[in-house]
Amino acid sequence: MKLGSADWNLWPISMDYDVTFPEFKKSGIDCIEIGIYVPSQELNSAKRNRIIDLASKNKIQVTAALFSLLPDRWPDGAFSNTKSSFLDECHYFLDALEKLGVKYANIWTGADLPHSSIEETHSSLEELNDLAANFPGVVSIEYKADTIFPDGQTLATILSSYSHLKVLIDTGHAFALEEDVVHLIKDLHSKNLMGAMHLGDAIAGDSDADLPCGRIHDFSEILQTLSSINYAGTANFDLYGAAIDESGPGPLSILNESLLYMKSAMKNS
Repeated sequence: MKLGSADWNLWPISMDYDVTFPEFKKSGIDCIEIGIYVPSQELNSAKRNRIIDLASKNKIQVTAALFSLLPDRWPDGAFSNTKSSFLDECHYFLDALEKLGVKYANIWTGADLPHSSIEETHSSLEELNDLAANFPGVVSIEYKADTIFPDGQTLATILSSYSHLKVLIDTGHAFALEEDVVHLIKDLHSKNLMGAMHLGDAIAGDSDADLPCGRIHDFSEILQTLSSINYAGTANFDLYGAAIDESGPGPLSILNESLLYMKSAMKNS
């Protein structure tokens, strides 16, 4: 398992890699997942070169990227709107990650709601699957409550028809849905659908909490299960909700709390 952090955990401090990469390194994080909204703009040649230079300078590795589909940027849907530029952006996203040497390509949609067109969504998934077949890595889709991919089992059922698309488990989203994370990991693994992971904690019903790992739930059995299936993918902290909480201790403290807990849990598992 490649333990690391999403870069958006430090966005309350800065969205500039020149600021965040050194902070992650000082915090003891060597692996980073970068958040992207518009691949064709944020991953062009000049910006890819800057990412490579800053990662090398700070001795960190960009192991994953998340293409986030926000409702305000995709008001008419993305997966569920084949007339949108979504698939063009996916093509650019995967091509850019291949050039960067990033093996884990993740996609999350907040733009495709529960009653969006499932027919259009399947059409997009079919084309995305074709793109993923030519990508030398893993393409995962993240589920979340109140989207067209509302939970792990629903997404697994949808993706069962596609050979090169996997499920991304965000443990915070899973806990909010009261899913059995251990059972879900085993089930996805048995179906060859286990993709990347995001790590966070939550109470039932709060999918946006993004609390530090261990704040509510014990991760020991999850870590033991990942070890038992020889999980070698990325597992990145996604703590954005807690990081932006103005009543909280701040993003660096939130990140450190999660990292200390996870290191201890991994040592004792």
